[in-house]
Amino acid sequence: MNTIRTPRRAFDPQQKITAVLSLWSERRTSAQLCQELDISAALLGQWQNLAIEGMLRALDPKKKDPMPPINLRLSRLIEKKLAGPSGKLEKRLRAIQKGKAAMSP
Repeated sequence: MNTIRTPRRAFDPQQKITAVLSLWSERRTSAQLCQELDISAALLGQWQNLAIEGMLRALDPKKKDPMPPINLRLSRLIEKKLAGPSGKLEKRLRAIQKGKAAMSP
């Protein structure tokens, strides 16, 4: 049985950031984004996890090199999501932290 493979698509960082922020700002639902971008929910979840891990790394107080200031729009979005009733961001953050704690010796 021969199956035709479609070539793997590459999304640039800007597209990934736009998708994740659209989801976090509740402009679009996960289903809408997956349909628009023709991606799986698992891939969108990976992008969210990478975004959160990047923020954690960037905001780690142990890091010694200075980081550029956070974009005002991004900081407002983070504050809104942390104060929001849905708690999606907090749940994902806890899941990532649990995963890292389970992997560390």
